[in-house]
Amino acid sequence: MCKAIAIGYLIKVSAANVNASYTEGNVIVTKKVTLPDGSTIPYISGQAIRRMLRDRLAELGHALSEPFAEVSGQQVTPPIRPWEYVDEDFFGYLDPKGYRRTSPVRVSAAVGLFPFQGDRDLGTRSFERFGQAMSAGGNIFETELYANLFKGTILVELDRIGVFPTLEIKEKEQKELPIPDRRKRLQDLLEALNILWGGGRTARMLTDLSPKFIAYSRLNVKHPVFLEALSAQYENNKYVLELEPLLNALYKFETYRKSTIFGLEPGVFDNELEIRDCLKNYGGVVSVHEALQKAKKEVEDLWK
Repeated sequence: MCKAIAIGYLIKVSAANVNASYTEGNVIVTKKVTLPDGSTIPYISGQAIRRMLRDRLAELGHALSEPFAEVSGQQVTPPIRPWEYVDEDFFGYLDPKGYRRTSPVRVSAAVGLFPFQGDRDLGTRSFERFGQAMSAGGNIFETELYANLFKGTILVELDRIGVFPTLEIKEKEQKELPIPDRRKRLQDLLEALNILWGGGRTARMLTDLSPKFIAYSRLNVKHPVFLEALSAQYENNKYVLELEPLLNALYKFETYRKSTIFGLEPGVFDNELEIRDCLKNYGGVVSVHEALQKAKKEVEDLWK
């Protein structure tokens, strides 16, 4: 029986600050991590990615647990009904009284593949617009932003989706969702990735975060196969996907991969033909939308 689904993906951001850190003075700073050489790369936190997935799942018709949580000061008590709320099933919870569900859907941060270049967007708010004299001036603020390609990974523990042991819930017996419901939830998670968008400052920096490349594998081990396997270069004003680390990961986990599908959006990578030619021996290479549809079709055969 397959134990996990691993999805590595690349998303493209043309000009945005999807996930900001603290504001420093009048500058909205992007979240960054420092490389060993002292340069920095932007990232979108795993928490932000989970928020976006939650929102897309709600759009797909799933009820979320948040409106039913009890809040007292800084303490949040979840409803603990993961059979009702898909977000408690996928992303877990921690109840102050000790009930805890570790997320069976593990999400990495989306990490930029290229260093932050220090770009800023300048914004102003003129007091003249609020009935004051032009001489009153206005507020000036800046927002760090970037153009980058981000890599991310999702690891789904298949044996835990829709299964709720007594240690995780306030019930005397383990509860399980019917298999068709477990399949529907997983298919909708894949669709949520297909229509991913969100983050901060979308009013003026709207971004499409749907993947431009995905590598999907159904595995008989639980491992984030593609987490460190996606990298790219930038040549001739286009991204070039580096294939060696990806091919190495596919070879390394060959005995554990039960099926593999690749999705590739046209016009993003300069070496598109090379990608298709190299990967065809490991799995079908279709558009990202088609790849996720194929993955959803595979879900129909799970838990038989």
